[in-house]
Amino acid sequence: MSEEKEFTYEMLMEAFRKTDIKLQKLSTESTKTEKAIQALKEEVTGIAKSNGMVAEETIFNSLNKDMIFGGVKFDEIERNIKLKSKMLNLQGEYDIVLTNGDTIAIIEAKWRVRPEDITKLATKQVANFRNLFPMFADYKIMLGIGGMGFEDDAEDIAKEKGIGVIKVIGDKAEYYTEGMRVY
Repeated sequence: MSEEKEFTYEMLMEAFRKTDIKLQKLSTESTKTEKAIQALKEEVTGIAKSNGMVAEETIFNSLNKDMIFGGVKFDEIERNIKLKSKMLNLQGEYDIVLTNGDTIAIIEAKWRVRPEDITKLATKQVANFRNLFPMFADYKIMLGIGGMGFEDDAEDIAKEKGIGVIKVIGDKAEYYTEGMRVY
């Protein structure tokens, strides 16, 4: 009887050892899989960023041709304006900004426009712009949001908020600015 116990105990210890080896292999494979997923995530992020850059470039080039947005003629166009104020504890990044003597148009360009992008533009980005650029305090601000695609309801939300919609179609941009409001 004691011989059977030893045999069973030895078998159990061997099973534990084999299980440990399998778990170590599984852990190694899991680490490799995690690294592959991370690399894929970085690649997809890079593709999305590149698509966003294409959308921004197309919108910028279209606006730069005649410098008109929402029926307003602008004198200057700038892109990728960034400002950080430690004193105000604020920072802002603006894809495309058009100016004339009394009006500013802030255009946000995305690969895919989401409802939260519109809300952020109409609230946080406008408020930050006014605080970061006090020299434009008395200017009227018009908003536009553009992209290669729009999530469900995003276009309608933009129109409800009086934000111009710019759709990138191929190498052209189409504008939908009826009902725009001043911020």
